[in-house]
Amino acid sequence: MPPPARSPAAGVRRRLPLAFLFLPLLLLLLLLHLTSSPARSPNSPLLRGSGDGEPRQRGACDYASGEWVPDDDDPAVSGGLRYDQTCREIFKGWNCLANGKRNGRELLRWRWRPRGCELPRLDPLRFLERHRNTSIGFVGDSLNRNMFVSLVCMLRGASGEVRKWRPAGADRGFTFLRYNLTLAYHRTNLLVRYGRWSTSPNGGPLESLGYKQGYRVDVDIPDQTWAEAPSFHDVLIFNTGHWWSAPSKFNPVQSPMLFFEKGIPVIPPLLPPAGLDLALKHMVWIIAVVVF
Repeated sequence: MPPPARSPAAGVRRRLPLAFLFLPLLLLLLLLHLTSSPARSPNSPLLRGSGDGEPRQRGACDYASGEWVPDDDDPAVSGGLRYDQTCREIFKGWNCLANGKRNGRELLRWRWRPRGCELPRLDPLRFLERHRNTSIGFVGDSLNRNMFVSLVCMLRGASGEVRKWRPAGADRGFTFLRYNLTLAYHRTNLLVRYGRWSTSPNGGPLESLGYKQGYRVDVDIPDQTWAEAPSFHDVLIFNTGHWWSAPSKFNPVQSPMLFFEKGIPVIPPLLPPAGLDLALKHMVWIIAVVVF
């Protein structure tokens, strides 16, 4: 049964909101916004920014469009960094502060400001309170890993009672015991299953087109690293994209991406952008089936 024709970013619901966002920054910013914003009347037409105090129209905010701006007025920054090199969850090779990277401390002195509105700053304690008894899963490549580690480090500054484990086959995960809030990271480069492919002695459609080797990418089969995530987490944050255009891994001549659907090659072969679109449609459909 083919997946329905729908946007890859469409959402479905189960116990708590489940978001299918392939730009992870958007959902994380939304979570922080809901966590930090004071309650307002649903009839109020304006949302007052937390920075310059300028009124912003509620319907004008696009979290995906904006710019990084200095955050020198943030008390957590002016009086000390949001977190520092002592956060154990930062990989040693990626710890800019501990490794003495030039201007490393300045990397934490910026915030994202969408055009048309202001995002309140993260209040770690309020985030923990608002997400009691919740499990949040980050699924994707190193971009999502960085998002995951950053959030964990900020929250650990407010609550150090943490259990480290690997829920639902995650690469790593943490539960903030006092709040029963779980954060986990599931590592996957393409979201879908892939592996080396080479010619068969019996030949086939790809061999007839001259292909001798490459990577088989099954657009309708999720990577095993996150197969259990949809039935475990209340919120899922997806990202993918970088690896789909990485010539160092998927060389279009020497090791091209060869897309398979229902176990057979997609003919004519697809270019990576079209393969990505097809994979996202399948993944959204599969997750919706698991949720419902």
